[in-house]
Amino acid sequence: MNLNFNLSPALIQKKLATFFSRYHLTLFILVVVGSLAFAVLLLNDTVTKSGETNGTATSASSAFDQATIDRIKQLKASGQSSQLELPAGRTNPFTE
Repeated sequence: MNLNFNLSPALIQKKLATFFSRYHLTLFILVVVGSLAFAVLLLNDTVTKSGETNGTATSASSAFDQATIDRIKQLKASGQSSQLELPAGRTNPFTE
């Protein structure tokens, strides 16, 4: 029994070319599906981590200056009616 393994570069190149020419569509689909699955996992991980609060997040400043507080106090409640001064000849479309 003579096992002659002649692995010349030309033979390896021919075998690889035959393999890729036969299975190129399958390999392409596997690469695309694998890449999409990897991207979905990364996005899922990012979304999951963005919802976690570990106390290190910076909070927005809740301090108002006095001018803003005065303007808010001047606002009327929704139940209070206010008379709008409309120019002559115009009617308010929102009144009944």
